[in-house]
Amino acid sequence: MPGGALHQLFEDRVRAEPDRTAVITDRARLSYRRLDERANRLARHLTETVRLPAGGLVAIRTVRTPDVLVAVLGVLKAGGAYAVVGPESTEPPGLHVRARITHQAHLARVDDGSGRPVICLDTDAAAIDAHSGDPLDEPAATGAQAAVLLTAGTTGARRGMPVSHELLRAAYDAWAEVYRLTGDDQVLVTAAPDTTEFNSGWIRTLGAGATLILTRSEAFTVADTDPVTAASLLDDGTELPGLRLVAIGGERLRLDEQVRLGSRLAPGARLISVYGPTEVAGCGTWFETGQLRGPVEDPERHAYLGQPFPGCAARIRKGQIWLTPPGGGDAVPTGDLGRQQGSGPLEFRGRMAHRVTVDGRTVDTYRVETALAGHPRVDEAVVGEGGGRLIAYVLPAPRSASPGAETVRSHLTGVVPAADIPSTVVPITSLPRNSAGKVDRKALVRPPARSAGKPAGSKGGGGAFNAEDRAVAGLAVAFPVAIMSFLFTDVIWPGSTDLSLVPDPWAWFFRGLYVAESLALAAGVWFLIGGRRLMSSLNRPKGLTSAAHLAIVYLLASWWPQDNLYRLAAKQDWPRQAALVYTFNVPLMIAAGVVAAWAVWGALKSDPEDQK
Repeated sequence: MPGGALHQLFEDRVRAEPDRTAVITDRARLSYRRLDERANRLARHLTETVRLPAGGLVAIRTVRTPDVLVAVLGVLKAGGAYAVVGPESTEPPGLHVRARITHQAHLARVDDGSGRPVICLDTDAAAIDAHSGDPLDEPAATGAQAAVLLTAGTTGARRGMPVSHELLRAAYDAWAEVYRLTGDDQVLVTAAPDTTEFNSGWIRTLGAGATLILTRSEAFTVADTDPVTAASLLDDGTELPGLRLVAIGGERLRLDEQVRLGSRLAPGARLISVYGPTEVAGCGTWFETGQLRGPVEDPERHAYLGQPFPGCAARIRKGQIWLTPPGGGDAVPTGDLGRQQGSGPLEFRGRMAHRVTVDGRTVDTYRVETALAGHPRVDEAVVGEGGGRLIAYVLPAPRSASPGAETVRSHLTGVVPAADIPSTVVPITSLPRNSAGKVDRKALVRPPARSAGKPAGSKGGGGAFNAEDRAVAGLAVAFPVAIMSFLFTDVIWPGSTDLSLVPDPWAWFFRGLYVAESLALAAGVWFLIGGRRLMSSLNRPKGLTSAAHLAIVYLLASWWPQDNLYRLAAKQDWPRQAALVYTFNVPLMIAAGVVAAWAVWGALKSDPEDQK
């Protein structure tokens, strides 16, 4: 095999420095020798007991470390290929699995009843440990395929991408030239074991003879992580002595973020942004700010991918990025859009799958998202489509209040086409992310269509209030109403608040009642103006929501006239008493029933479609 098998990189390090620490987790600390012995025992078990054929695919259905590393190396040493699949995930179609490795806790989910061998690393430990930890007497025949890497699944179902030993060896050589890891490095890798990012991380680290750190409780000199985790590492004020390199992959890193995070590092330390889709085994391009020829205007609107790793190539074809994997081969489309000005660094311009169609036209959501990122109160934004309208999910900047919908639309006016301005703005506290740190757009909750406002400049949008505007307007009206009702009660109902014959302290109880009635009237006025949109967001039937809205207004506002009329009515004036009962008391009972029906509707209707 040209270049040798992938696991030979690790075995070379075992022979060179067997007692150097290979991996540190919360559960264990293994030297290269100990990790190699455990992998050798598993390899013998796979070859002698399971009879794994050369190139046979083994699904590793656990993410517990360091067991997953033992399993990966054991499969490779046995001549097989591995695919790391989370125990709670579904194996992608097309995986021709010959055996599975897991733990007893996941056995019921992992064993598909096909009769293929399932090895439990905990309950089968005695049988595995019975084998020798020495290298195999005769190395197993190795197939060309080393692994099947799973795509992130952020734009569709996860797919398996076969990768060869030759490709991963070439990728290691390319990474080694850029990362420049040494045996003295402590490399923190934060991606989950079932991701391409983790696969790249362990190969880079163990291939260099460094120590793989899989816990945040240990010191590290290199951080191999995603943008969110990098920000938490560098922004919390903790001193990180010896940190010389931060490599950020997964989600794209904006230039302003890269500059800000880089400023947190000690002089001479490097921060690079790494771009490597699964289609090229995680090895594509890399970028650090030194590749720029000068200052960039509006850095928050740019995300650079940089230049190809050694042995790779990047091209733009009809706006789409095509990458040639390390070591050569056919260029593959990434599904990402990009541009390149002259010989400058490659720039990311969004994903084709993230573009949406609204009213028959295609909207470039990335253009809107980068424009929103320029707002001082927006940390991150994601734009999508739901119910035939554009929705902007806005994550406020740290320590800032979320900008209102009209503020967001005003910011976008004149920056993006009017038709691309989202009609609905949803403030959020965090973005859903997958195990690699990428935004999972499929997990974003679509708000009900009837809660949507109108975009600025659209038909009917100029005079429409959104929920925030209505709430503010309601408060502006409610306070004067409370004051006026308290002052003019005796004008409307002379004598109704006369307390001259009531001794203290009881008179103060009634004065408190009069204040409460005025406040309830004001609350009813506020809810009449601002409550309807708030109630609509809970996705109840439109007619029931309207009825419940008016019922709540009645429950709040009716106490002011009701109590004043009751106080002026003679006790034996039966016609007036009956009129008051059927004007106020009976409607109050009905209103309470309507509100109760609205409140429990979601529990009564299990199918959301039945609520429309």
